Amino acid sequence: MKQNEKPFDVVVVGGGIVGLSVALEAQSRGLAVAVIDPDIAEARASFGNAGVLSRGSIFPMAAPGIRARLPRYALGRDIAVRARLRSLPHLAPWLVRFLLAAEEGAWRRTAAALNPMVAEAFDRHVALADLVGGRHLIKRNGWLRLYRSAEAFATSVLEQAVLKENGVRIDCLGEDEIRQLEPHLARRFSNGIFFPDTGSVESPGELVELYRHAAEGRGAVLVAGKAEAILETGETMAVMVAGRRIEGRHVVLAAGARSAELARTLGYRFPLAAERGYHRHFALAEGVELRRPVYDAAGGYVLSPMNGNVRLLTGVELARQDDPPEHAQIDGVEPDARKTLSFTTPVDGKTWLGSRPSTPDGLPVIGRAARHPRLIFAFGHGHIGFANGPMTGAVVASLLHDEQPPVPVAAFAPSRFGG
Repeated sequence: MKQNEKPFDVVVVGGGIVGLSVALEAQSRGLAVAVIDPDIAEARASFGNAGVLSRGSIFPMAAPGIRARLPRYALGRDIAVRARLRSLPHLAPWLVRFLLAAEEGAWRRTAAALNPMVAEAFDRHVALADLVGGRHLIKRNGWLRLYRSAEAFATSVLEQAVLKENGVRIDCLGEDEIRQLEPHLARRFSNGIFFPDTGSVESPGELVELYRHAAEGRGAVLVAGKAEAILETGETMAVMVAGRRIEGRHVVLAAGARSAELARTLGYRFPLAAERGYHRHFALAEGVELRRPVYDAAGGYVLSPMNGNVRLLTGVELARQDDPPEHAQIDGVEPDARKTLSFTTPVDGKTWLGSRPSTPDGLPVIGRAARHPRLIFAFGHGHIGFANGPMTGAVVASLLHDEQPPVPVAAFAPSRFGG
């Protein structure tokens, strides 16, 4: 910024769902905001997700028993989770902590810590969508997890118990009940778990763009470019973008999977991994309908309705964010998904790839930086960033004003990683 320009009240690094939610919440408090983002919609993780506003997504990836499956992941023998062998040395700091967190006690504590935030996800999205004219994009249509055998369903007993302990409403279904909810799915599932309080967005990218335009319409300055460094400049903080210095009384780092490298410019080291995922769009066969997102536990994929088509999404690929795409995972699930739902040709011929910022303990990093109180971290949501972006915005706005956050955030403190 020029020498005679006043600093912004808040400079937000990141224009995905978390960053834009922060911007809108800050503006609602009368703060002047700048948002720094490369402005490439398809590069944002919030563009390509399943659109699920899940009431039940309280569990970290570091689940009990996952250690025994790591060799399968590394050797590419599990379609739901794959790890790139050549990227594992880069992921070592994350992986060590991940393995330590993969036990039942930590898993239960993470679920309890996430639950208050996740419980508010749907209502917070609705409130923000109402503000920007996007309410029509959100439905409360539930979320369906499917199992192909009674034995597979039985493996979810512990998870069901923890969900109920945390007040998450679920309905356990048999084959006929699944058929009533989704009559066009193939009869290959014996059991299911239905989350009736979950909602979905059939065009996540469109909703994010509405948030972006709303922030700009309310006076936010959108700076198109890649943030290169964060600096402390006495009474302000500054973000460097292509040689330009954008100053703010506060900086909020919400750059998704890029957040760790920017935090390092101030000496903070977070063990963040890129939890990558792929999707393709297909046209549904004539007369076929999908009413809500569904997850095939055995197939390792999600099918989600998207504007009259269907989005097929893979599980997790652990790799460096800039590793070139490998389509083995999406190629592997497509033939199986066609046995579940009748869809035809790809809509656009593209395969999307995005990276979600994953912490080893499955909890986001939200809070003030230890050595730079004008810097607030807001990243690391893993696969629940889209759903919980609006609540994160509300939490950050409360931190900016030294108020009590609307949900407990002590478990999300950056200090657990030395930040």
